[in-house]
Order: sequence, then C-alpha cells, then structure tokens
Amino acid sequence: ANPTSGPNDAQAVEAPYIVRHGAYYYLFASYDRCCQGTASTYNVRVGRATAITGPYLDMSGTDLVAGGGTVVLAGSGNVYGPGGESVLVDGTQFYLAHHYYDGLANGTPTLQIRPITWSAADWPVIGAPLGP
Repeated sequence: ANPTSGPNDAQAVEAPYIVRHGAYYYLFASYDRCCQGTASTYNVRVGRATAITGPYLDMSGTDLVAGGGTVVLAGSGNVYGPGGESVLVDGTQFYLAHHYYDGLANGTPTLQIRPITWSAADWPVIGAPLGP
C-alpha cells in the first residue's frame, strides 16, 4: 500500500488499531477506497508482531509496510466497504466494531459489531454481525 495516498485512493490505508492477544500485537487497518457508498472497496486487514513497534507481518510473512495485510473482513452480500474499525476487549471476548455501506438501503453508512475468535494459529477470525 502507498502511505502517501488519501482515503479515496484505491490503495489508501487508514484507521489503524492495535490490540494484544496472547504473545502478539495485532494491527488492524482499513485498506482501499472508502466513502463511496456501494462503490466503496474498503476492507479490513491485519498483521501481527511480537513487539508493539513491529514489524507487523501478515499470514504469509509479508510486512504491512511492504504491501502486506491479511484480509479479515471484506464486502459481501449487502455489505459494501467495511472498515473504520476498532476492537473492544471485554474480558476474554473480542469484538470488531466497523462501518459499512448498506446495499439494501441505497448505500447508507451503517454500524456493525462482530465477534472475533482466534484460530489455532492465533489469527483473528471475524464472525457474523451481532444484532439486526
């Protein structure tokens, strides 16, 4: 990703959020094109590091500053351009809060909260949205 691009450029990166789970720090970030309603290509990617200062590597071992980032949430169905995320840790449960553009409501910006579970390899897995 190009760190000099803006939020509406095809390769923009923004909304970083770091959370610790087990032995790793996880950096979640929003990539690609935001704020275009149903034309948005925003998606949430993650990398992890053993030190808060990085380097943050994706599942394939690519550094996020070198264009890496494992996609953990992308548009699907009526959900367009999910991103702008943050993570809540409530005891042992993790949640991803993010916005998306609702294809069933003319691209209206909408909030979703999704549970995060962890794979056997200690990577985040984003679940189905809670609530309506």
